Amino acid sequence: MKGNKTFIFIFSVLLVLYVIAQLYEPKKFDWTPTLRNNDKNPFGAVIPYAELKQLFPGVNIESHRIPAYNVLHDKEETGSAYILLEPQFSPDKVDIEELLEYVKRGNTVFVSAFDFDDKFLDTLGLKTKSFVSLLDTTSNTVNFVNPELKSKKDYTFKRSTLDGYFDSIKKFDSSVVLGINQNNKPNFVKVAYGEGTFLIHTAPLCFSNYFMLYENNNEYVAKALSYISPSITTLHWDEYYKSGREGADTPLRFFLSNTFLTWALWLTIAALVIYVFFEMKRRQRIIPVIEPLRNTTLDFVETVSSVYYSQHDNNSIARKKTQFWFDHIRQRYYLSTNNTDDVFVQQLQRKSGVPAELIRTIISNIQRAETQPKVTDDLLLALSSSIDEFYKLSKT
Repeated sequence: MKGNKTFIFIFSVLLVLYVIAQLYEPKKFDWTPTLRNNDKNPFGAVIPYAELKQLFPGVNIESHRIPAYNVLHDKEETGSAYILLEPQFSPDKVDIEELLEYVKRGNTVFVSAFDFDDKFLDTLGLKTKSFVSLLDTTSNTVNFVNPELKSKKDYTFKRSTLDGYFDSIKKFDSSVVLGINQNNKPNFVKVAYGEGTFLIHTAPLCFSNYFMLYENNNEYVAKALSYISPSITTLHWDEYYKSGREGADTPLRFFLSNTFLTWALWLTIAALVIYVFFEMKRRQRIIPVIEPLRNTTLDFVETVSSVYYSQHDNNSIARKKTQFWFDHIRQRYYLSTNNTDDVFVQQLQRKSGVPAELIRTIISNIQRAETQPKVTDDLLLALSSSIDEFYKLSKT
């Protein structure tokens, strides 16, 4: 038994030290351009993907981890669009042919990538190139050609991230330049094909999380995607060409997808192997049955609520309801709650879908509760009811 205790003690100490080291380790960002719709790192695309519901309200949005051929084959689909944001766009021949037929029927394909398949670009009469600047610049800029969309101040981003452009456009009769970079080189082109349109973009990081949160760049993304007809009924989003096919959703795959769970798995396996190696026979005494601790969560809630009820502390309840609501706004909709003016109301209404009148009612109730020395039962009920109504009506 003494050997067992020594082993367990050493293993526990090592495990605790590792957990502490991981908890206090500075958070590291992965700067790899993935553009995946579930990647929250700077060059992922979880924010642009989430914003599609705002940009295309009522449209059926489908994410695919299968080739374009599998999605579109044997479908006479019209009135839809296909978005492909890729570090490298290298589809198979059958995928290219299927995309061409898809556009020819009157649909739209939006592709943004650093590198494109040569055969795909040749079909559209395009050729890309990366610009190498000899100047000591700290950023790149992009903008639109259309005066209605062109910003007075170019949209800026980090150096050498938006430097791709079209070196050659052969089909001038069917091609239109939509966007340019700081060197007036075209980086966004519309190509008519059959009854539909290809929208080809050479700076995919314009559709990353970091770009959208940088200054006012979220306007650029909205304007670029506005070239997709708002009358579409279905919007396809590709995940296959950057992530591959979706594998089986097994417990082992879940553990290996997280760094902490991976280490926990391997440490557990190592500990079991070492234990079995040193202890071939069971020498542990019978473990007595210990009744599990009773779940006291409901008791705690009842106790706290009883305290509030007995003290009749409406002011504290109102402050907490207000604080939770403001935290929800900041975390869900990325809005500052320092100033709750009409601009705040309009932004929150657009992002949440909740009527502006209800938002103004909540703000009015909050202001009344903050200014009154004692919050009445009627005011507390009105504040609580309006905030609960907001949660019910807000978009998930």
